[in-house]
Amino acid sequence: MTAGSWIYIGSQGIVQGTYETFTEAARQHFNGDWAGRWILTAGLGGMGGAQPLAASMAGAVSLTIECQQSRIDFRLRTKYVDNQARDLDDALALVRKHCDAGEAVSIALLGNAAEVLPELVRRATSGGSVPDLVTDQTSAHDLVHGYLPMGWSVAHWLDAQKDPRRHAQLTTEAAHSCAVHVRAMLDFQALGARVVDYGNNIRQVAYDQGVENAFAF
Repeated sequence: MTAGSWIYIGSQGIVQGTYETFTEAARQHFNGDWAGRWILTAGLGGMGGAQPLAASMAGAVSLTIECQQSRIDFRLRTKYVDNQARDLDDALALVRKHCDAGEAVSIALLGNAAEVLPELVRRATSGGSVPDLVTDQTSAHDLVHGYLPMGWSVAHWLDAQKDPRRHAQLTTEAAHSCAVHVRAMLDFQALGARVVDYGNNIRQVAYDQGVENAFAF
């Protein structure tokens, strides 16, 4: 889906396809109705930015994790995303609120998916909310420029991108973080969430890092 056409025009070019994907998921798994259910994903870049708008159009609540505030600001300004949560507790409270009300609202959360998803799994296994669908559109196909390693600030990450001598370390640490991210997605699958790959190569990266069941979703 993300690379299926040569006429790449950014997020607006994939809203329809992402909407159709979410709508088909509802047809297959939720009796055609997203009301009261939520989608967990990450990435608000050129392709991932379509996700919150498509989720709202499909009728779902969505929580999208993004590591760069500038991207969240852009999606808020262009109304591709409705609200930004203050922190993870606020994000989950908003998810609960809008699911209970049957409202299709999109929520952005500033953070690193490789750090946030395992915490969400921990909370889910302790009685917290399990997403109805988990997917991802971080730019995991580009480990230097597209995926923030765990424990790195955005400023440190951007500096390392400018120095070719640091690309090997950056690639290694980003790949490790992708593996953590995919393990959390697999954990959500085990908890009953529907988990969907969206063509960003994150499963292959995780598999190469030793996650033997990376292609289980």
